[in-house]
Amino acid sequence: MTELRKRGTRSKIVKASQIKNTEKEPITLNGVNSVLGNIFKVLLFVIVVPPMLNYAGLKKEQEFLMADLTLYDIGFGQKMFFNCSGSGKPTVILDAPTGMTSDSWVLGQSELAKLTRVCVYDRAGLGFSDAPPKLNISDPGEGAVARTLGQEGTAIRMVNDLHRIVTFSFPQERPFVLVGSELGGLVARMYAHLHPQDVDHFVMIDPISETLFDDVNNKNDVEKTENPWISYWFGHLLLSFRLLQVSAMSGLSRLGLLTGLMTSPLTTLNNESDFAFTVRQKHHLCNPFHIQAIFDEHKSVNDSLSQMKEIQEAWPLRSNISSTIISGTYYDEQLPPSLNRGWSRAVQDVIDHLDSKHHVITGADRHMIHKDQLVKETLAPVVRIIKSWRIHNKP
Repeated sequence: MTELRKRGTRSKIVKASQIKNTEKEPITLNGVNSVLGNIFKVLLFVIVVPPMLNYAGLKKEQEFLMADLTLYDIGFGQKMFFNCSGSGKPTVILDAPTGMTSDSWVLGQSELAKLTRVCVYDRAGLGFSDAPPKLNISDPGEGAVARTLGQEGTAIRMVNDLHRIVTFSFPQERPFVLVGSELGGLVARMYAHLHPQDVDHFVMIDPISETLFDDVNNKNDVEKTENPWISYWFGHLLLSFRLLQVSAMSGLSRLGLLTGLMTSPLTTLNNESDFAFTVRQKHHLCNPFHIQAIFDEHKSVNDSLSQMKEIQEAWPLRSNISSTIISGTYYDEQLPPSLNRGWSRAVQDVIDHLDSKHHVITGADRHMIHKDQLVKETLAPVVRIIKSWRIHNKP
């Protein structure tokens, strides 16, 4: 019995030591390293893999989209996208809203091409147009060219780019009827001032005005409330575009599009039968260089508006050039009333200054050119302008 008790005691001692050993094993260095290694692998996958997949996707999409695309060299190796359809005079040139490509005019070009020749293009850096080259200011030749063309991302540079395309790279028959939305409207207006021999009429849809960011307070305004467009444009919009660019660089935008968490701003125009259109929208949203061009256009808008003020004083608009402004009931139904009122006030300033004809599309906002049910009504004034020109210019 003594032997049995001893054995029993030994067996208990062994079990106790085993319990102590098992309690020490989870906190060994090897276990910690294993957990850290797994965390590192997950982080590496999240940080490295999406950007690599996005880069590969961009290259593949570019090969597909560029296969049948024609770009035109406008000088210094800069190539731009320009596309025309239809036939007849006058030639209509459509210019897209701020930070948007010619895809915003898919419905408009199709509608007007039934009647006359219609051209669309992508401004520098947007879509498939090259970003403006960085010219060496210290070089006498390039410095002179840079001063003539204007600062990158500003309206005067856009006007010069457009003029070089339609005059030298891909000559178009005059006269032009220029139709632009938002910043595109400012470009059309500035083009008419600088190249009046080319233009018969220009149409602006919800144009950005040089008084948009002006102080709107009166002497009786005790609070001196700041113009809401200043904080919205230079605070909210610029920040959102910078974050969108970071999202594109990191590959998150592509993941968002694939999972349905993100959609293209031109979703309403997405025709399932037009596979190339769908690919283009995905490609642009995932391309950080395209987003940079959007950011630059918005960032430089104050410079563009200052240029407009100087140009209209130095080169007044010729009396034989007419203008029309088209707007909706409000600028954007998603924006607060204060911003919509501010935009309407600024548009009215342009109407008064130019003595433009004004057409209001009831119930519409700035997205009217993207909506199939509104595009005919929106472009009805343009159709009348074309027909009127033909009546007065019969051979």
